[in-house]
Amino acid sequence: MERSDMSFSVSTQSDGGSRGCEWGNGNGISSLLAQKTNILKPSFWRMVREILKFKNDALTYLEYHEHNTDVDCNETLGQFIQSHGYSLFFQEAYLIPVCAGLWPSSSQGVLSLSAFFVLSFFHNHDLLQLFRYPQLPTVKALLQSVVDKVKGELESMGCRIKTSCRVKSVSSFDGAGHRVLENDGSEETYDSVILGVHAPNALKVLGAEATHYELKILGACQYVHRDIYLHCDQNLMPRNSSAWSAWNFLGTTSRGFSVTYWLNHIQKIESARPFLVTLDAPCVPDHVLLKWSTSLPVPSVALAKAYLQLDKIQGKRGIWFCGAYQVMASMKMD
Repeated sequence: MERSDMSFSVSTQSDGGSRGCEWGNGNGISSLLAQKTNILKPSFWRMVREILKFKNDALTYLEYHEHNTDVDCNETLGQFIQSHGYSLFFQEAYLIPVCAGLWPSSSQGVLSLSAFFVLSFFHNHDLLQLFRYPQLPTVKALLQSVVDKVKGELESMGCRIKTSCRVKSVSSFDGAGHRVLENDGSEETYDSVILGVHAPNALKVLGAEATHYELKILGACQYVHRDIYLHCDQNLMPRNSSAWSAWNFLGTTSRGFSVTYWLNHIQKIESARPFLVTLDAPCVPDHVLLKWSTSLPVPSVALAKAYLQLDKIQGKRGIWFCGAYQVMASMKMD
């Protein structure tokens, strides 16, 4: 294992392309004041105080919900912000850029997200930290070596692993198990099944046998499509290099934001060439090395309610569910 930081930066622009506000927390005060004019802005210093307040308010909110699981999670992020009296500058230079970079949305769309999910995500990914962000443990070895180790452990226990097998359906079998039908027509039977896929894919595989609660809970999960680029284009990083951080949120409130991960910093890559990963770039980056797409769950109020009802479907008929729609809301109180 090795340590990897979770620092972040925000860089906003006006619709005409002129510089808005730029700051980060990767290098202490030099990142915070990467844009020198920040020193003279009372609104900027108020935002700094509000970020510290936001962390305390968020942790109090999450702790309350952790100990009161019967509490309804109807509150939106906008309602949370309004009830705690945060400034417009705080929203435009911190909260909205970060949220819109993670879940593509307009400013109003961001404020309609679930407060429970957004605050949980911020806490779990240390986006509430202004300074002294934690150095998180990450796997030093290549992913394939980790996969090989897990594979070896399973095979030593007598497990048989099949890969490259697309599953068409999962159905009840003889009242005590499940039949897994593959696209090529072959079948396997199992006592229990784990569906580690997106919620809509799980429902598609279950087909007509999906229960009322499975349809209700998994059907509440909405997804957003993300285009991802691995590239070396510094134009998708903050203009001030002192603001460069592990996570970098850039854009405008009207045209949206993107997030760029600085792999040199996150994975300790020793190279003068920056290796960057950008989600939903505003334009095709220069020096693209790889492009792929994925879908991520949207932290809606409906999903927050569904998450709290997962125990109604987990393992109830020998079928277990896992996916990003659950991990996003898992809570980790310090």
